[in-house]
Amino acid sequence: MIQNITAYKNGTEEFQMYHCKASIRTGYYIVNGDERFYEFIGKNSCYSIPELLHPEDVGEFLEAVKKLKEQPQCLLARIRGGDEQYKCVYMVMKHNGRIFGGFYSFDIEMCDIMVITERYVEYKGLLEKNREFLSMFSGMFLEYDYTTDNLCVYEYRNSQRKAILHEKLEELYGQIQNDGTLSSAQKSEFRVLYEAVKNGSDRIRAGLDAEVFHERTENIRYECRLHTLYREDVRDKVIGLVSVTSERKPKKRYYLTEEACDAGTGLLNKRAINEYALEKIHEEAAGVYLAIMDVDDFKKVNDGFGHMFGDKVLAKVAEVIKSVLKSRGMAGRFGGDEFMIVFEEIDSEDTLRRILKTVSNHIQWAFSDVEGLSVTLSVGIAKCPEDGFVYEDLFQKADKCLYIAKAEGKNRFILYDEEKHGSVVNEDAANRQIGLKANISDAEKYTVISELMLKLHEEGKEALRFTMEQMQVYFDVDGVALYAGENMARVDSVGKYVNPIENLTCIYEEAYQEYFDEQGYYTEDHVQRLENKVPSAYHLFTAQETKEVIQCAVLAWDGPLAVVSFDFFNRAPKLGKTDKGLIKIAGRMMAQIVADKK
Repeated sequence: MIQNITAYKNGTEEFQMYHCKASIRTGYYIVNGDERFYEFIGKNSCYSIPELLHPEDVGEFLEAVKKLKEQPQCLLARIRGGDEQYKCVYMVMKHNGRIFGGFYSFDIEMCDIMVITERYVEYKGLLEKNREFLSMFSGMFLEYDYTTDNLCVYEYRNSQRKAILHEKLEELYGQIQNDGTLSSAQKSEFRVLYEAVKNGSDRIRAGLDAEVFHERTENIRYECRLHTLYREDVRDKVIGLVSVTSERKPKKRYYLTEEACDAGTGLLNKRAINEYALEKIHEEAAGVYLAIMDVDDFKKVNDGFGHMFGDKVLAKVAEVIKSVLKSRGMAGRFGGDEFMIVFEEIDSEDTLRRILKTVSNHIQWAFSDVEGLSVTLSVGIAKCPEDGFVYEDLFQKADKCLYIAKAEGKNRFILYDEEKHGSVVNEDAANRQIGLKANISDAEKYTVISELMLKLHEEGKEALRFTMEQMQVYFDVDGVALYAGENMARVDSVGKYVNPIENLTCIYEEAYQEYFDEQGYYTEDHVQRLENKVPSAYHLFTAQETKEVIQCAVLAWDGPLAVVSFDFFNRAPKLGKTDKGLIKIAGRMMAQIVADKK
């Protein structure tokens, strides 16, 4: 069948997805994806793949999944992106070796078929151009392949590559260490280069005498500048420039020296990342963000799986950070499970959020097949110069946001907003402000709910507003709203609502009432799912910027009487079963009092 797709090919959209990848688990939901995938899929990442495919393509997709045990499957399909437009993609599916409750997880790689030819022509031109550039460079190039252990040093002459050295790194290291003609200083210098390559150390400069590379030329020195490349969050190659010099370079910045590397992770150490941050802030570089992060409940990882495994977790976290970050900044380890990233040249907050989301999902996916283990990150972020021009101020604001992220349930990132988070006077003050949420235990929450239930029982409607305010404080709810009476009008609320729902009229629709269980409880983790099933509810919640909601209703045979809505704005709170259960207990009693009041 021939189709004319010229109009589609000539679309004017700014974003073009050329190639991306995602991993699929139970229910065909997306569990992990690369950054380009999340940029393409946008707000639709909560949907399953069949829901995103064009209806005419779903059957073929499901049939192909059945054949994955035999061999990888290749499809041409139409899939809906974040802009709600379908793209024609070439799709390759194959099992990734993970099984979840009997479901064989698989990976999907997608390529936009409309741009394959033009991308090939573009990259072929770039390759030819870059070969000419390389020929103009008077030095040499270094490559190391982690898979083969091959170390290659070469130069370009007339756009042709000429090898100067091509050996196994381990063998070369042994030869140099046993070479009686080389001095101990020369051997030591090569050891620094060897360890930097093996550890994946980044932005390292190492000096060598020419004799080390079997060139018996005196007074000639090389300076090697190294950078590590990643594929699928795993080290792939080390590339470097080898410059020739006859004299030693002046003293380098500390973060460029071999001493700046953290041995456990290959990231910069605390002193080095601090120095790098200070330099970028002083330069007033564009798009600079300071992010402080740590691994949630890392002590439980060490206690449950041992310190050696804990070290592997930290190393993997570092690998993922470097893999996703690429050239958009530098990362360092403060010690233990604490890290800092200095982002630079980030063009928008959306880009930053997409990078952090990709890092978070990749880390969770890396350990998803380890039973009883969940590895997540909490991150606090401040921006320069909007949040300050001084490193200490930015650090304290980012650190405060990290504490808030921990207090709000962990596994999240929070950007500093003075209007929301208040000013930062000093570290102790910040800790005191968020101490309640950070330290309250489940036992204390049970006590709070018991006291509120007693107060509601004794005082009735007079205790409603107090209860709403207390629920905000102890359970980190963004807004609580009460609806009752004619057209289910809002009778009271607490929290900073945007475009608040004045009448919860969707409660009268049978399709919406079906979401409530027999006790009158409804929890929605993604209001996006309501778009097709209950459009009226979807439009009410999105206008109000509610992303997640817990509702408690009193429903009668002749219609609803009252609803209490606990709303979370533009975020996923990751509430535990205890919190959800206690919220429902309080909400049920509040709804009954509102219904009786009616």
